[in-house]
Amino acid sequence: MSHARARQAIEIKLMAWASARPIRVANFEQEFSPRQGETYLQAYQLPGSTTCNYLGGDAYEYTGLYQVSITCPAGHALATAEALVEELSALFRVDSELSRNGFEGMVTEPVDQGPTITESATYTVPASFTYRGIADQ
Repeated sequence: MSHARARQAIEIKLMAWASARPIRVANFEQEFSPRQGETYLQAYQLPGSTTCNYLGGDAYEYTGLYQVSITCPAGHALATAEALVEELSALFRVDSELSRNGFEGMVTEPVDQGPTITESATYTVPASFTYRGIADQ
């Protein structure tokens, strides 16, 4: 399943970037509790349709959307999240490569900031981009 390989290619890049900064990424595969006053990221893959545009079904094309939600404590300046969106835009620029174990893909649309979601103790700024890639079957 190459949506899994697309996700892995994106997450490897995201985790390397985050580890070079003082920011953690919440991972649903591991327990995560935010620290008091911490800004952190949550990432989600929204797979799209899988298609086969090749005679003989030799390769499938995978598309999807990848979202990184930046969660900040209430009261912190929105500029904190906006700066992280800018950094993510540079990391996942259009046409940047996404490859993993036979999946060859790329970012197809720029990182787009979504609406700010406010809660009593935090606010979240989503940022997302689309990807597309091909994998042999």
